[in-house]
Amino acid sequence: MEEKLLKIFKLADSLNEKQDKIYVEIVYSADDSKNLELAIRSKEDFKFIERCEIKLNKNPLIKWDNIIELFESYIGGVTNE
Repeated sequence: MEEKLLKIFKLADSLNEKQDKIYVEIVYSADDSKNLELAIRSKEDFKFIERCEIKLNKNPLIKWDNIIELFESYIGGVTNE
């Protein structure tokens, strides 16, 4: 899990540097919920474009590879919504 999470952080930084329209927001709550929130947001109006929430204290349904693939797809370009 640690390797995948590190890759997600690196992709988030890369996405912010390569895109002028979007950025990644990562929020982690280290309380009993162990909640991780990942969001792709608009730099212009801060609206959510994509958002997922993962409870790390349970077996998460979302696969790390799916998040990595999502971030990689946004690094290539953003379509107008």
